[in-house]
Amino acid sequence: MQSLKQFEKLAAVPFGISSNTVDQHAQFAQNHDLTLPLLADPGLEMISQYVGSKRFGDFSMAASRQSFLIDPQGVLRKVYNPVNIFTHVDEVLSDLQTLTEVIDQLGSLQRRQREMQDSITAARRIQQSLLPDLSSIENSSGQIALMFEPLDQIGGDCYWVQSSSKQTWMGLFDCTGHGVPGAFITMVLLSGLQRLGNNLTLTSPARLLEQLDQYLREVFEAEQDKFASSGAEGVLVCLDHQQNMLKVASARRPLWVQQPDGVIKETKPQRRILGQPSKLKQWEEQSFTLSSGSRLFLFSDGIPDEGNPEGFSFGKHRLKSILQHHEQVSLVELTNKVRSAIQLWREEATQRDDQTLIAWEI
Repeated sequence: MQSLKQFEKLAAVPFGISSNTVDQHAQFAQNHDLTLPLLADPGLEMISQYVGSKRFGDFSMAASRQSFLIDPQGVLRKVYNPVNIFTHVDEVLSDLQTLTEVIDQLGSLQRRQREMQDSITAARRIQQSLLPDLSSIENSSGQIALMFEPLDQIGGDCYWVQSSSKQTWMGLFDCTGHGVPGAFITMVLLSGLQRLGNNLTLTSPARLLEQLDQYLREVFEAEQDKFASSGAEGVLVCLDHQQNMLKVASARRPLWVQQPDGVIKETKPQRRILGQPSKLKQWEEQSFTLSSGSRLFLFSDGIPDEGNPEGFSFGKHRLKSILQHHEQVSLVELTNKVRSAIQLWREEATQRDDQTLIAWEI
């Protein structure tokens, strides 16, 4: 009786099973003043699942005793064979205590994993709510296609767009880190852009990057313990619809421009990081006129940096080759080809970083 109470404290249910009938079990329990539940399995349906042979019911096996420790998920954890009737209860209780502790630890781990997943899901919803719908500006600004592949469900890549009848702004940013830490910085950056971008008289990407840089520095300096070494790379463009004039300013991220002749030219970025001190005092700006049918490509470094099983990077030259080779296909098809090429290159390797590509045809 005392042993059964110890089993109850561990939330365990001990029971016996044999090939005897219910009546035989009842008589056996009465004769031995037994309170342990006894299961009758005269057909050996359950017994055969554990001992693997219906010979268990033979007379030669009638006195054989085996015990099985089964966890709450129905997984067989231990088989006791043979059974020492003098030490068996203590042995099972000891193993059961260990198993209970392991299950509790696993349960705690699973709870933390669920909580982490809930946090990621919530962060993803917030990030998605801040990311613009690029399709909403297609009619007025040309065709746009997006490849957005965070390393985790959320990441440190983000993009921003604002359009009016006179001009369209577009930016792509690669923030420090990925996952929840990277996504948190994107939220800070996008919130700043939304506030700064409300100045509809603004026409200079360099001026907007300067203001964004100052905003991020103020946030990072105020919360140094949370944003140590944080920052962002990015490219920002502004297209004047009337003159087809494009202005570009960038921090470590290039802009690729493909004119109707198919050749892709790169606008060189400044070697500085948004939100971090720099020896460069002025943000530079480039401008040029686009022909109808020109394509712009903004991408994060996760694409050229993607590795294969041998450790080699995908590289910018492969990306450029795909874009030039398929210059006649639609932008949606083009981004799909880039995605497929990266997956083929990666093979069984793990994705290294967040990957974003914006293709924009004027």
